Amino acid sequence: MTSQISAFEAKTRFGELLARVAKGEEIVITKHEKPVARLIPEGRQDLSDIREAVEASKRLQQSMLKHGGFRPITDKEIRAAKQEGRR
Repeated sequence: MTSQISAFEAKTRFGELLARVAKGEEIVITKHEKPVARLIPEGRQDLSDIREAVEASKRLQQSMLKHGGFRPITDKEIRAAKQEGRR
């Protein structure tokens, strides 16, 4: 279940919101009636994160086929992957 709440109301009722999220509820925080943030239970992944992981896996598979299997990963590629994961 997803609920919406204004940023002002979220600030005022933050403790209550945390309790609701801990029980599994998802809460969208709005500012000027536009979504700006989302509170979700810890450990739950957003569907877009899962889709990104699947796409990255497909790209890796294609790269492996193109290069004839496994190839060493450079430090630059590792840093880029870490940075991409932080977005």
